[in-house]
Amino acid sequence: MSELKELRVVTYMCPTHPVQLYELILELLENALNCYTTLQYEGRSPGPFPNRPDPFSTNKVDLAFMTAAAYMSLREQPQVAAHAQLLLATPVFAHQMNVDNQPGYFSDIIIHSDKKAHNVNTLLDLRGCTFAYSDEDSLSGSKILLKTLKGKGENASFFGSLLRSGSHLASAQMVLTKQADWAAVDSTTLLYSKKYMHDGGKDITTLETLGRLPPYPIVVNSQLPDEIKNAITEALIKLPLIAPWKAKFAKFGVIKFASNSDGAYDGPAAQVRAIPGDKLNVRYY
Repeated sequence: MSELKELRVVTYMCPTHPVQLYELILELLENALNCYTTLQYEGRSPGPFPNRPDPFSTNKVDLAFMTAAAYMSLREQPQVAAHAQLLLATPVFAHQMNVDNQPGYFSDIIIHSDKKAHNVNTLLDLRGCTFAYSDEDSLSGSKILLKTLKGKGENASFFGSLLRSGSHLASAQMVLTKQADWAAVDSTTLLYSKKYMHDGGKDITTLETLGRLPPYPIVVNSQLPDEIKNAITEALIKLPLIAPWKAKFAKFGVIKFASNSDGAYDGPAAQVRAIPGDKLNVRYY
């Protein structure tokens, strides 16, 4: 295999996901590829900043973790897409709806448990209540919710006050502390963050679950040799099945890594992003 001295990695997935998960992935890749790794943490954007030189065509990064919405946006930019290639592996997370352990994730509609005492039993019971969301382009925090409401004959007038939290983790905390009545959050965020909430998050109730949404994309610099890309894919898919690695990943709710393909971002689930005319009436928090 071509010699690789250092693998430069960036994650745009924090604090939605714990940074320790990506540190563990780097530990695995160092072990498998016999190289050093460096991790950049960029929590201000779900993917490469649109108004800055992208890290792929400028050859500043080898591997990137980003949201599905950010990857779909990246594919629409020919100058970037030529240098950004989907890695054929994606993490699979545990969730009560993911009974078949397949790639993709969900949007959990959450309320404070006290709301159940006020006859809040379905999504439609939340009309006029204060809603917290991570950002307007988030598939799990906004887009799939708007699609679901549209299917029920509703629109953005359904919401009461709108609070832009800035992250799924912050949205969950706003519900927990009753700053917001409800939120739609990335299911993997809720799974992990509940461990660190008061009493294990027992005051958070999942009212409904929406999805499944497209898999989390891992994007590789196309300038990397194919044998290194293949070695990264193989390491991710095979090594977490080995008992010691499996136990480490299980702490973050990762069951395994599975095959991924660009087709996952072209089907009906991916079209959640492109619903015309559906916008939140944004008031910045």
